[in-house]
Amino acid sequence: MRHVRGTIDAVATGKVLTGDEDARLREHLRSCEDCRSHYDITVGVLRLARGGPQAWAPGEAQRMTARAVALTGKPPDRPFPWWRLVWGGVAVAAAASILVLAWPRAPIGTVLIAGAGFTVDGKPAVKDQVVLEGAVLATADRDAAVLLEGPRGRRALLLRPRTSLKATSADQVALQSGRVRIQLKVGEPFTVGTPEGAEVSASGGVFIAERRDQGTLVAVHEGKVDVRSGLQAVTVREGQETVVDVSGQLAPARTASANALVEDRGDGSVWDAILRFLRSVVDAIGRALSGE
Repeated sequence: MRHVRGTIDAVATGKVLTGDEDARLREHLRSCEDCRSHYDITVGVLRLARGGPQAWAPGEAQRMTARAVALTGKPPDRPFPWWRLVWGGVAVAAAASILVLAWPRAPIGTVLIAGAGFTVDGKPAVKDQVVLEGAVLATADRDAAVLLEGPRGRRALLLRPRTSLKATSADQVALQSGRVRIQLKVGEPFTVGTPEGAEVSASGGVFIAERRDQGTLVAVHEGKVDVRSGLQAVTVREGQETVVDVSGQLAPARTASANALVEDRGDGSVWDAILRFLRSVVDAIGRALSGE
């Protein structure tokens, strides 16, 4: 008998069968216990990934339970088929691999401003483009802004030129290079990971993280952030900064230097034209956070 595991795996990864193909698959499953078991395990893993047993269609949970009992129950006149557990484990592992490779990533935000050269996962990005979890965001010579949205709130990120970061979720990003400004509403927690392995956590306010040769600079314009690296921890308050050096050591909080918060304060110098543009971007971010 020719088995149909390849067809089952293809269906699990999104293939749509024709009417004849579907009829042949169902006919085979009715007569082949091995393929029926593979189908049950694969579908079970994928449905659990969608939210647990409550995501199953009516009646399917009972059928799955009955199949599990039938596959693992010891028949009265023959020894327990331990090989089924082994092959069942292999099938679960295979289904999990399919899930990792094929399951769609969840949307976690949108692009607010896309400067020339801005990419998402290595591809040119445009305004209003959807950002998916795990996306790598990178700028060239222009700024870009992204609004991350999740159950815990809205977070606006201003990526300065030559910046790269990974948006792990709507609540967390990992800075890889460059400089990012983060603006949060009060009470909405957010975490930035640094290349040195430190974590910068805040629940509201405005702060920046910038990767430099000597480490990562963290400076606070509004509110406060907690920076943790290994067993060390530093609280950085409004108008202060700290540095996580390349070895992961934390410097004590100190008064922020003149250019630490350049996006949020003018200095009356040649930076003013650039600052006016940055303030317009910051205003756009503020409106987006307010839902305008």
